[in-house]
Amino acid sequence: MSEKDMTVPTAADIATMTPMMRQYWELKSRCGDAILFFRMGDFYEIFGGDATLVAPLLELVLTSRERGDDQKIPFCGVPHHSAKNYWLRLLKRGFKVALADQVEDPATAKGLVKRDIIKIMTPGCIDDPEALDRDAPNYVAAVHEEPGSGCWTFALADLSTGELRLGNLKDHSEIYSAVEKFRPRELLARRFFHSEFEQLMRPYRDTSPLLIEPLPEATLRDHAAQKAILNEIFGMPELCAQPSGSVIGGDALVAALLSHFRSLQTGISQFLSVRPLSEAHTIALDETVVRDLELFETARRRDSEGSLFKEINHTLSPMGARLLRYFLANPLLDPKQIRGRHEAVRCLTELGEQRLAEARTHLKLVGDLERLTTRILGAAASPLDLLRVQQTLTTAMWLVDALITKDQKTLSSPLYQSLAMALKMSRPVLEVLGASLNDEPKTLGLGNSVFRLGYDPELDQLNELAKSGEAQVDAYQEKLRASTGIGSLKIKNHKSYGLLIEVTRTHTAKVPENFIRRQTMVNCDRFVTVELEELGETLLSASDRAVHREAQLFQDLLSRLSSFKNELRSTGQALGTIDLLQSFAWLALRQNYVEPTIVPEGGLHIRGCRHPVVERYVGRHAYTPNDIEISQEQRQILITGPNMAGKSTVMRQIAITAILNQIGSFVPALEARLPIFDRIFTRVGASDDLARGQSTFMVEMSESAHILRHASRNSLVILDEVGRGTSTRDGLALAAAILKDLALRVKCFALFATHYHELVRVATALPSVRPMQIEVVEQNETILFTHRLKDGSVDNSYGLEVARLAGVPKHVLVQASEFLEIEAERPKHEPPTTKSDRMIQGATAKGESPPLETMGLDLHGAKTDDSETQAAQSRLCTRLRSLNLNRLTPLQALNILAELQDLALPRATRTLFEADLG
Repeated sequence: MSEKDMTVPTAADIATMTPMMRQYWELKSRCGDAILFFRMGDFYEIFGGDATLVAPLLELVLTSRERGDDQKIPFCGVPHHSAKNYWLRLLKRGFKVALADQVEDPATAKGLVKRDIIKIMTPGCIDDPEALDRDAPNYVAAVHEEPGSGCWTFALADLSTGELRLGNLKDHSEIYSAVEKFRPRELLARRFFHSEFEQLMRPYRDTSPLLIEPLPEATLRDHAAQKAILNEIFGMPELCAQPSGSVIGGDALVAALLSHFRSLQTGISQFLSVRPLSEAHTIALDETVVRDLELFETARRRDSEGSLFKEINHTLSPMGARLLRYFLANPLLDPKQIRGRHEAVRCLTELGEQRLAEARTHLKLVGDLERLTTRILGAAASPLDLLRVQQTLTTAMWLVDALITKDQKTLSSPLYQSLAMALKMSRPVLEVLGASLNDEPKTLGLGNSVFRLGYDPELDQLNELAKSGEAQVDAYQEKLRASTGIGSLKIKNHKSYGLLIEVTRTHTAKVPENFIRRQTMVNCDRFVTVELEELGETLLSASDRAVHREAQLFQDLLSRLSSFKNELRSTGQALGTIDLLQSFAWLALRQNYVEPTIVPEGGLHIRGCRHPVVERYVGRHAYTPNDIEISQEQRQILITGPNMAGKSTVMRQIAITAILNQIGSFVPALEARLPIFDRIFTRVGASDDLARGQSTFMVEMSESAHILRHASRNSLVILDEVGRGTSTRDGLALAAAILKDLALRVKCFALFATHYHELVRVATALPSVRPMQIEVVEQNETILFTHRLKDGSVDNSYGLEVARLAGVPKHVLVQASEFLEIEAERPKHEPPTTKSDRMIQGATAKGESPPLETMGLDLHGAKTDDSETQAAQSRLCTRLRSLNLNRLTPLQALNILAELQDLALPRATRTLFEADLG
């Protein structure tokens, strides 16, 4: 039991507490594990285990108070006017927060003030713009195993935009990939699976808050309840007519998800349709690719700074930024769609940088129309929200009239014509807002701050009456000053007492008899007259009626705007698309990106290829671009070169170029011809997964196995240093076998970087593998990394030189050099025999996989025909067979082990070890 749970009192204890504390615990029992903010006067108080938990997190002073049964309870508090900042901090940390507010006026309450829970907020169920990431969706995920289906149903919902996606996933691995890819703030699952998902999501939760909550079990079992809520929201009892209607278990999961939102007193009218989890004709990038290529955050710091998204994001609106995030995670497969985006980007680049900069200036005025529309549908929008909508739609009309129509010859892409039609759909909304809102609407509650004069005659009349009342008060004040001779006399409107006459103490003797004293203050006295009371009632009545009328009109306006929900959504999506296209164009103009040519059945050819992020950090003039060609005949590239030479960067930039091409962007190169890849796989870097109990090597092999199972002929595979996590012998064998399988069975496009120089022999034996190297120049006993990719192979790892550059102590480098000299005295390998060559050629001609031993691989440290090694192995085997393990004492076993090591270890190596030990 946690510290928080231990402070929960029993029912018997609660019965002995004060009425206020009994009220608190009754409300606390209704909000479960949420942190309860309990309103008491001008403060929100937090009690019990909630207080001990959040006080250090929020940097609050933890104290205690009597609870009515001779016991004290921990508590802390925050002022009500600043409480929002505190609960937002808790939400960002992954906590739930419940607000218990006073639901009656304390001044008129008889006894204990009534309180109730007015809102429960969770990280994924918040409607406050300040709590949302501007450039990212705020997803709630839900997962459910449909009985007997053999698959999981997975849903994503964003309350802030009304986005709802649904799909089927095969297993836990795909669920984890979906969470890593879409990064929800909450995951809903049946309580039965909670411990299972707590364990599964532990690696993700180590770096990103993820609240795991229960799905409503009752809705999952109640088909009638499912149909009722689906019919209410979508106008149909089943999702069969929706784009995602074929998803197994979709009705039950979506209904349960909507029920969960409703239980939190959250509106759900913003959900207009259910879209597929993954759109048709897109690549499903798994979490390994997202991580290895650092698409959204860096692998080491888990920070967006240094990510591809951060580097290429030149959008100016939240919709554009979120669309870019979605595009990056879902590259296209359809060449026609890709070419359409390329054409649209090219049209914008042809406008020129100056004209595009003008469009960008206007796009900066675009608000978050998707989230603003949701607030309108939930009747939560403010007058300032509507002003942002008006500014956004004004910009939309400028894009139609002053850009798309005016530059129609340049912006000739059909995509712009369809976008213009979507933008025009909201012209009636702009007309409604223009006819109703003041030029600078302020907040509600003033009666005259939102609507234009003439919009509503009744409101105008009330405001005029209130205004004339204010003038009458001013005139009455002047009248009293003249009649009393008190020039400093003032009439002020006080919140609790209404209009009062203030007279300083020095003039109290001049007060006439008709002044009725209301308050005696330190420096003044306050009075009222019968005439002033009547005037105050008239003024108050007009003001109150004006405020009430304005509030009613505003709700009517929101209701009227809600009828344009489809038009507003379409306009928001169109603005996001235009913003993203201009971002691609701006990137191309400013960073010298080139339009790629798509060759669906061809190879890959990139001239002057660059890594977008690395180039920015080192500078364009210091960066070394590379040319790369992968033909249909040689689909696999084996890259050798020392560590730090840039093998990983070269491979990553090729994969990034492929992704940029398939999301419709120009690419960082001088020239690019690319095929369409159906999948992209990566295995880059070395890290363990302690939460899943997997070592570095286990992670490496699991990812390699995933690639070999799922890659096809049209996939792009990036493999970096496969086999590094185990012994040299095992690693070399596995690397060779994986390379062969990719070349002979899968036949995919692949870049395979390795430090095993022996793999070059495999490459020469496989016609589809092309050996290449990262160039290293030796100068005056030092090495220079040129980072240039060229044909051939490197037969030196330059390990000592790299170690020296890394700052390894000199005496360690000297010992390493001595060891290398001793190892160099060992017998050299002979080249492959003619017979081996014939076996390789025969096997590859038949499409078979030639045996590893025929490729000249030395998995035992020497050739199999080395007589000295064979003799040593024979002696070792003979000695092992002669042992009777059941009769050995521990000391005898240790001595024999030393003897066996002596037989197995080469003499030169044994001499060096003995010298070091001596």
